[in-house]
This record gives sequence, C-alpha cells and structure tokens, in this order.
Amino acid sequence: MLPGISLRGFLPNTQIASKCSSLYSVSSIKLIKPVVTYRGYHHTLIQKNSLFEPLTSHFSVNGFQCGTRLPFKPLTVQSVRFNSSNSNDNKSRSSDSDSKENKKSTSFSEIWELLKLTKAELPTLSLAILFLCISSTVSMLFPAIIGKVIDTVKDPDPEDPDPTALPDTINIFNHDIPMMHFYVTLGVIFMVGSLANFGRVVLLRKVGERLMAKLRLNILKKIFYQDAKFWDVYKSGDLISRLVNDSTIVARSVTQNISDGLRSTISGFVGVSMMLMISVKLTSYMILVFPLLIFVAMVFGKRIKLISKDIQKQLGNLTKVSEEQFSFTKTIQSFNNETYEVGKFKKEVKKLYDLSVYEGRLNGYFFAGNGFMGNVFLIFLLSTGTWMVRQGELTIGELSSYLLYTTFSASSVYSLSNFYSELMKGVGASERIFELIKLEPAIIPNKGEKVDVDGKIVFENISFHYPTRSNHTVFDKLNLTINKGDHVCLVGPSGCGKSTVTQLLLRYYEPNSGDIIINGHKLKDISLAHFRKQVGIVQQEPMLFSGTLRENITYGKMDATDDEILKVCDLANCTKFINNFPDKFDTVIGAKGAQLSGGQKQRIALARTLLLGYKNVSNDNGELMLGPNILLLDEATSALDATSEEAIHRTLSLRQEAGLTTISIAHRLSTIKMSDKIVVFNNKGEIVEIDSFDTLINNPESELNRLLTKSQTGDDVEEELTKKELEEEEEAEIVDKN
Repeated sequence: MLPGISLRGFLPNTQIASKCSSLYSVSSIKLIKPVVTYRGYHHTLIQKNSLFEPLTSHFSVNGFQCGTRLPFKPLTVQSVRFNSSNSNDNKSRSSDSDSKENKKSTSFSEIWELLKLTKAELPTLSLAILFLCISSTVSMLFPAIIGKVIDTVKDPDPEDPDPTALPDTINIFNHDIPMMHFYVTLGVIFMVGSLANFGRVVLLRKVGERLMAKLRLNILKKIFYQDAKFWDVYKSGDLISRLVNDSTIVARSVTQNISDGLRSTISGFVGVSMMLMISVKLTSYMILVFPLLIFVAMVFGKRIKLISKDIQKQLGNLTKVSEEQFSFTKTIQSFNNETYEVGKFKKEVKKLYDLSVYEGRLNGYFFAGNGFMGNVFLIFLLSTGTWMVRQGELTIGELSSYLLYTTFSASSVYSLSNFYSELMKGVGASERIFELIKLEPAIIPNKGEKVDVDGKIVFENISFHYPTRSNHTVFDKLNLTINKGDHVCLVGPSGCGKSTVTQLLLRYYEPNSGDIIINGHKLKDISLAHFRKQVGIVQQEPMLFSGTLRENITYGKMDATDDEILKVCDLANCTKFINNFPDKFDTVIGAKGAQLSGGQKQRIALARTLLLGYKNVSNDNGELMLGPNILLLDEATSALDATSEEAIHRTLSLRQEAGLTTISIAHRLSTIKMSDKIVVFNNKGEIVEIDSFDTLINNPESELNRLLTKSQTGDDVEEELTKKELEEEEEAEIVDKN
C-alpha cells in the first residue's frame, strides 16, 4: 500500500505482513497464534500489553519503532493520478528475424555433421547394416523365384505322362533342382532373412536410444555450465523442447531413417540390376524417369527442412508457455485469468497446427505426385512388356518378375524420397541441438586457482550492465571493500544494484570492466567450482526441489549425518515446525516447496546453505555448523516473523564471532541494525555512504535516515476514522479461541 493514501471507504484490502511499515495503513490488525487472538488498530495494539507488543518491540532503534507516528502529509485518493498509454505504442516494432531467414540450400557438411554423431556406435551400426543387407537381399529374391515358378508351371515337360501334375524339378540358373529341395531351401533362406531383420531392428533401436541419451546428457551439461547471460537469452520452454523433442528427431534420423534409406538403396540397386538382366530395353525406359524423381525430392526436401525447423521452434514456444502457466497456476487463478491463459495457449497450439498442416500438404503433394507418375509409368511398362511377350522377347515369368522388380524399385525410390525428407527434418532439429552443444560458456567452472576465500573482498572500479540491457548501466566504477568477518548490509531503493553485487560475486556475470579481488587474487583467476563451494546464498524466493525436507536440506552436502542436519536446522530455527509434520524430515514438500509457507521455505534454504561448506565452530553450546566462508542473504528474512528473525540474527552473530563474512541485502530495519557496516546505494547504483548503523542513524542528514523514514511512514489512519469508530475500537478485542 502506498504511504499516505487511504483507501478506507472504497475497497476492502487484506494483508499478511511481518514488516512494521506494512501495518500503519490498515484499519484492523488480527494476530494469529495459531487462531485469531487479538484484533484492533495498530495504535491501540502497540500500547497494549499483548502478544503483539513483543513481536514489534525489537524493531525500536533510536526513535524508529513500530509505535512511532512520523509526520507525513496524507494524500487523498483524488490527488493520485495514474498515467495510461496505448499499449500498442509500447510494443516492439521489430519483426521476427526467423520469419525472414534466408532459405539457404542444405550443404553436404550439414548432413555429414549429422552422420558424425554415430561415430561411437560404428561397430554396432555396422552389424545392423550387415543384417540389413542380408534381409534386403533375401527380399529381392522373391520376384525372380515367382517368375521361375510361373514359367515352370506354364511350360510343362512335353514328355511328362501327366501334364496337369506339378513338375518334379525347377530350373534355377540352368540347374534342375528337385521341387521339394527348392521349397525347403526357400524356407531356410526366408528364415535367415527374418532373423536378420530382427537383429537389424533391435540393434538400431539400441543405437538410437543410446544416441538419444547421449545427446540429452550433452545438452544438459552444456546448459548447466552456462553463465547467467545464457539464461537471459534462452527460455526454459525452448530448452526443454530441444532436450526432449529435437534429440528424438535427430536420433531417429541417424538410425531408423538412415536404415530405411540404406534398405531402399540396396533394394533399388538390386532391383534395377535384376531388371537389366531381364530386359535392357524396358529398363532404359525406366531409368529416364529417375532424374525427375530425384529433382522433385530435393526441391521438396529443402522446404520440408525449413518447415521442420519452424515446427520445432514452435514446439519450444508451446512448451515455454505451458511451463510458465503450470508454474503460476495460483497467480492465474487469483486474477481469474484462466480464460485468458487458455486463449494464449490456444494461439500457440493454432500456430503449431497451421505449421503441421502445411508440412502435411507438402508431403501430400510430394508423395501423391510421385505415386501418380510411378503408376502412369507402370502402365507404360505393362503395355510394352505385353507386346514384347507377344514378340517372343520375354516369357510371361520374366515379365512377371520384371513388373515385381519395377514395383520394388519404385517403392525404393518412394522410400528414398521419404528418407530424404525425414533426413532434412533431422538436419533442421540438429541445427538447434548443435547450436547448444557448440556454445562455449563465457566462464569455465574448473579453470583457475583453488583459493580459500576467507579474506578481504574488494570491488575495484567495477562497471557493469546486463547483456540484454546494454543501454542501462548498473555500476560505473564501483569501489567497495569488505573485510574478513564483516557483516555488511547493502541498503538502497529497489533496482539500485544490490542484488547485482551478489550476482557478480558469484560470477553469474563478468564485469564489463574492473576486478573483484579476494584474498589478493582476482576472482576471474580463481576456480569457479572451488570458489562456489565456499560461498552460499539464500534468496528472497528460495527454490526448493520436489522431494523431502531432508533431500532439500542436504542438497549441498548429500552425505550429511542426522546430527549435522539437526545442528543447522536449530541454527535456522526450523526444527520446531519440521517436528510438527507427521513425517518429520521425510515430509514431501511438493514442487518448489508448495506445501511450505514463505517463511518456512526461507528457513529451510538457510539450513541448506549453512550445511554447504560448513564451518564447525565450538562454543559453550558445543560444536556449531555456521555455514560457508561467505554467506549472501538477499532479502532472506523478508518472510519471517519477528521471533524467527531474531533467532536467525543470533546465528549471524555467531558467524561474525567466528570470523565468517556475511553480506545481507535488506529493507527491514531489524535486519539493517544487526549489521556492523551499512553500505547505502542511491538509485543510480552509486555508493553514497558507508558506516556503522549507529553512526548513520544518529545523523539526521544521512541517506539511511531518509530511506528508513520512507519505509516507516504510513498515513494517519486516525484522521480517516470518525470519533465513533475510534471509541468502538479503543480496546483490542480478545477473541475466544473456540
């Protein structure tokens, strides 16, 4: 709620708050522990000897306290002006560069890059190809055998006493073979072909699955080792699509599709060879059609490659939208925007539908055209072949074999066309995968010295802007020194660069100029993997994994003992609420910790960080686990109640006594006052003052005083209430717990 703006008498508002500044402007406060215990105005409850008083008493510092009424000229609702602008004017005018992508022809290098993926699987793939050759050769024997049988039955032996009886022998390659032996041999050959076909299918599936798994692992490794700039450019939905969908298409292209292409090539080669043996004249007619079919296949293949790439991109957009919607379901429902989100998803589905239908039309034109040309030519061969039989140039069996081989060869050409279009889909998908696999991170995690980061931290002439916002400078020659064991609090208005300090320190980004120096070593020269083992961060919105509380707490130290877990949970003040769950540490918390409150998530995240690179320090209470050398707290206590926050402050004090460095980002007075050094930023990202809390708070002209005055000021609710209402609410109502 804006300070000084009263909405009483207009719209009802309900707030859940732990911050003192949020309590001034409300007309009624209800304290829950765990049922409603007290209700009343802020000014009445703060003066009462109630449960509300200890929750706010520790906020009082040098006149800044929850009960203080600071002077502030209240605003009326009528004085507030909201500027509106046409949203269309603010939309980007830039067109989608992908829609203007140059349709360059597919080079051999692209296909070769795709085929190189199978290098590690060459032995298994070679065996699969051998099985493929055997099964294809066996299949191509069938037309020749049919022709021989037809000729044998049509022209019986003139000396046979019973011309209607089946012949005893069949002539194969000028050798008379007993018919029974012929059929038995034929059965054995077909059995071998079937076994070879089985081996081909199993081996290719094995190669395909291994290749798919390898691609996905390589993609995931590349993604995890990228710096934050990568995540500013790529969206998670698109990455998931590349990880799942594109890898499947690529793996299928270089295994099953290539297998089908080789089988079609073998069948076509054997078929044409057998056709040449039967009739050179008929075969010469057929060969004239091949260049036309190949040309059509290449033209359609290029278009299919481009449309396939667009389809994969749209699949990424669809995944991105759905993932975002699933992540923010509660927000969508709270704004009653289910219909809007369904409509947004429907638009993305429609785009994918249109692209897929267009691809279907291309395939339809291609295969229908090829099929029609093939059938017309088959009619021509049939009429010409019949004439040649009448002329005695061919037997009926040879013509039958020839037509079957023609059908087999045409089917092979048809399959090769399909193989080419599917291969182009694989090339389109592989370009998106290779884009990630070939992307080298700007920061290499394991490169550099292994240095203990338990000393002084110096930001020296740091200039920085975010990669996607190059026209907005966050820091211009920032200088800041943090000594070992300091508890430093970064204070300033929102957007002034406080969180950027932690992101630069964790090397999510590299400064545009200047250096961060730790223990006399430049941060960019220190091994990032080793460095991050000694630095922990707890954010305002901590990310917890779906799983149990134990799994989340031990995420940074998976071999932690139960005793170690209990120690850090005590320090993070989360043991009590964990023990209230029926399953204790084995409680499943849901995706992103959905079953926990905001404060509980922050405390679990703090316990997890204290266990990371922990320091075991002994004191009167035994050995304490106080976390890493450097602890970063980015509004990490913003969702905590006063009691929990005070417990966390005790832990931070123990860290300071142990000589461990803590850097906090805070707006809450209670957090700020616990730090021994305050660094105040202005809205330009400049440090305007650095000193102890007491020094700054006692200076009425300090920037810190000004910020605290803003955060503590609320409108005078008494001026908005009638005398009668004040009398009715003078005493806080004690609500019966039943």
